[in-house]
Amino acid sequence: MPEPRQSEETMLQRTRNGRTAWGLGLVACLALLGSRAPAWADAVEWTSVTVMVKDTASDQPLANAHLTLRFREPRKRNRDKTFSYSAKTNPQGRYKFTHIPKGTIHLVVTAERHQSFGQDFELEQDNQVIEVKLKKPQPLL
Repeated sequence: MPEPRQSEETMLQRTRNGRTAWGLGLVACLALLGSRAPAWADAVEWTSVTVMVKDTASDQPLANAHLTLRFREPRKRNRDKTFSYSAKTNPQGRYKFTHIPKGTIHLVVTAERHQSFGQDFELEQDNQVIEVKLKKPQPLL
């Protein structure tokens, strides 16, 4: 004999409540895991770096210059991991990279109708500013 309609509705409600509770539990676990920083992260000092790009001859800012910033993030158990961030400068020729570990970074700058630039920098201060001046291409001799 079939069960009354009320039992089916009650069973469906229990299933929904179970799924909701399970989903909330999963979200809570992920939040706890995500908020826990790795042990090596406490030892790393973080900073930001602003890159300013200008034309050497005119000293005018270069908008839309392509920036590539590479650095190694220290790991406790595994080898250091290399990260690479790319960005473009704003109309004032600036871009601010945030959450960069202090230490050595490699910066590559390219801009239309200008020579490329690449150099290592040591980030030791907070909110360091790096100014890069790009030259126009030189004619071949």
